[in-house]
Amino acid sequence: MTTSQTAIEDAVRKVIEQQLNLAVHGHDLGPEDCLWDMGMTSVTCLGLMLNLEDTLDVELPESLLKESTFRSLSSIVAAVESARVSARN
Repeated sequence: MTTSQTAIEDAVRKVIEQQLNLAVHGHDLGPEDCLWDMGMTSVTCLGLMLNLEDTLDVELPESLLKESTFRSLSSIVAAVESARVSARN
């Protein structure tokens, strides 16, 4: 994993943990843990997406705005990286 990927993962992890209040509930977030099983709702998902876009200065394209994109830490990191690559091209 590159430094850039690690920084993105760390930032995404922090936003997820804040949005879902995982520290309060004592959850350790694994890369493939299902966020929907950890309390994600459509409302928290929207807040998570907006927070990620602001925090990481990236806009997720409409094609990535689906439940599977926001299923886990790793799926969100992949979406953010994909959006960043698309924005550069």
